[in-house]
Amino acid sequence: MPGSAEQKMLREDGTPYYVQLAAIVRRQIADDTWKLGDRLPTLKQMVATFGVSPMTVRHALATLETEGLISPERGRGTFVTAKPDAPDTIPYRLTRSPSGSGRELAFRVVASRPADGELRIGPDEGRAAEPYHYMKRIFSRNGRPFIFAEYLICEDAYRLVPDRLWATELISTLLYDTREIGLTNVRQTFRVVSSMPPEAAELDIRIHDPVVRVRRIFQNARKEVLCLAQLVYRTDGVVFDINIDIEDRNRLLELGGFPES
Repeated sequence: MPGSAEQKMLREDGTPYYVQLAAIVRRQIADDTWKLGDRLPTLKQMVATFGVSPMTVRHALATLETEGLISPERGRGTFVTAKPDAPDTIPYRLTRSPSGSGRELAFRVVASRPADGELRIGPDEGRAAEPYHYMKRIFSRNGRPFIFAEYLICEDAYRLVPDRLWATELISTLLYDTREIGLTNVRQTFRVVSSMPPEAAELDIRIHDPVVRVRRIFQNARKEVLCLAQLVYRTDGVVFDINIDIEDRNRLLELGGFPES
């Protein structure tokens, strides 16, 4: 139906509608919205719910049938026959430094060049300190891709650090340890979003699978952005590990930054 929550999940980002629809139904099966043996809505119902064509629905269902998740039965409907394989989790605590993980966590630099519009600094994230250097890294844990990371590093800061260190060290460590850079403030935001095609390809997940996007902003005393880091984490590898100080009532009610419940 127009304006429904489901219809809003079909995005105008170039991803084919049938891929998005298959991802939605796949996730509903994984989350037990549709359990084994349940009958899916009819073709007509899905067309009305998602605002797509019958061909789109058929294509999405054919994809799921190929994966062995559903099975059509003549005269009865389409039934859930299996759940998607759940990948092994790769626990990683966002409140800890990756440097504490030893050899389990590694990264490779896949791009390093002058920035050309790859990322944008939001108006509430600080003043731009053009020009910037763009860098992309892929982090792996136990040999599996885990984080898709992109950075804008202001050129003045980039030139203060030897090239060999940008290729081997954590960027937050370099910004902190190089006093001449003038780092004074760091803030970050977390958001759960759908993966985009480049992220999905690098992280070995499906397009529109949920991911955690972290934007980390490094500033100097003039509120200029020394570095913008955008990190996309696989959700099967994220653990929020936050100690709540029960001696402080306000901290307890904050629940580590999440709304009171």
